[in-house]
Amino acid sequence: MKKIPVFETIAHAYGFAIGNFLRVLGIVWAPLAVLIAVGLMVTPGFIGNHMPVNDPDEVARQSLRLVPAIFLLSLFIRAMIGVGVTELALGKRGGVPVVYFSLAAPVWRLFGAWLLFLLVMILIYIGLIILTIVVGIVGGIAVKAAALSQGMNEVAVALLLAFCAVLFVGALLYVMARLTFLIPPVVVNEGKIDLARGWELTKGSFWRILWIGIAIFIPLIVVQVGALLFLYGPEMFQHFAALMHAAFQGQLRDEALRQQMDVWSAAARTRGLQIWPYTSAVTLIVGTFAYGLLFSASAFAYREITETPASPLRDPI
Repeated sequence: MKKIPVFETIAHAYGFAIGNFLRVLGIVWAPLAVLIAVGLMVTPGFIGNHMPVNDPDEVARQSLRLVPAIFLLSLFIRAMIGVGVTELALGKRGGVPVVYFSLAAPVWRLFGAWLLFLLVMILIYIGLIILTIVVGIVGGIAVKAAALSQGMNEVAVALLLAFCAVLFVGALLYVMARLTFLIPPVVVNEGKIDLARGWELTKGSFWRILWIGIAIFIPLIVVQVGALLFLYGPEMFQHFAALMHAAFQGQLRDEALRQQMDVWSAAARTRGLQIWPYTSAVTLIVGTFAYGLLFSASAFAYREITETPASPLRDPI
């Protein structure tokens, strides 16, 4: 089976995201506008939401009540965007869409595939916790049986803990990369929910997927952090960093730290209400580019592995 081409996939993803920005924007803007609007409506202090910005306990209670619904809506909106951009990247969608908002079967299939993935990951997460605990116990017994000196015993315990951490995080990352990367093109092109298909196609390509992910996510994170620093002001983040430094140094006790964090959170929410038009615009622009990168990378990799020709309708980039 062919392996995912790393440099070609990265180059194609950036070429697609830049060259088809307006086409991707036509797909992204309406679903993302709905998501932004819902997020603003549940924001304390925003128009129609009279919850006090400086009441952290009530904010926390409302967040807990709304998290499940907001999460499902967000996942469905992203499935809608994922189908539209993947169709474009696979050459199944032509023209420049003005408004895109789909409730068609592929959107529900991608939504269902991601829900299935989350369920599988919960089970794997639990399994990895059990495995890590077992390895830790067995390793601890072996270290104790070795009857090492005090210094060597501490080194052995530290190495055992490091090994358990690497085992847990590494296994989780490996499974997530293999399962998720090709979900959108498999759903869109093959018309089915089949996590095993993506697992099969990515055999031997974990490190390739990892490098592709790094090449895509690191620049996006840098851009988003830069935008937040510009919009919120560096003083907001400097204050947060000072609080964390004081907490690590033991200069702030639990209750004092909580009070200071509540004040900082209220200030951040107040600032967010002041700049929401700008943050919404940044979300739309960065989101358009990000979705173009992510879904075109997986679509291109899928086509290369399966040797699937582009649809005659259109072959962007």
